[in-house]
Amino acid sequence: MATEEDWASYTRAVIDLAPPGGPALRLEPDDPGRTGAWPDGVAAPLVVVTAWNPDSVVLRNDDNRARHRRLVDELDRLGLPHWPATGRDPATPHHEEGVAVPGLPGELGVELGARHGQAAVYLWTPDGWTVVSCTDDRRHTSGWRLRTVPAPAT
Repeated sequence: MATEEDWASYTRAVIDLAPPGGPALRLEPDDPGRTGAWPDGVAAPLVVVTAWNPDSVVLRNDDNRARHRRLVDELDRLGLPHWPATGRDPATPHHEEGVAVPGLPGELGVELGARHGQAAVYLWTPDGWTVVSCTDDRRHTSGWRLRTVPAPAT
């Protein structure tokens, strides 16, 4: 279960998204009720999930990347579209690689996160940016803002 410190970190997280065929985007929390223009071609809701550091236990990068591959393999087997997403707490150097899954209902995103040992997932809709617990009924909804960022070097 996430600690209060973990939960605070989740609520201030910034997510970098790499949608196919479009610019790289940065999703940031904003004041409740304040949202931006929903991006063209993105199916709502959008769930962001990772398989890194299950149960808040920090693993080696190699172990986290293997867990990430299992998550991606599961999404591929299920035929669910997804693209890279990286979450980070701007107050720390910590980051985690994950995926954005467009059109996935929130309850299925929570189930997916729970299967991969996660304390929470992110649910992005035109109306809000919500951190949803995978272990209890906890939720935190804020507004959101979106901006274009330079694509990562390949």
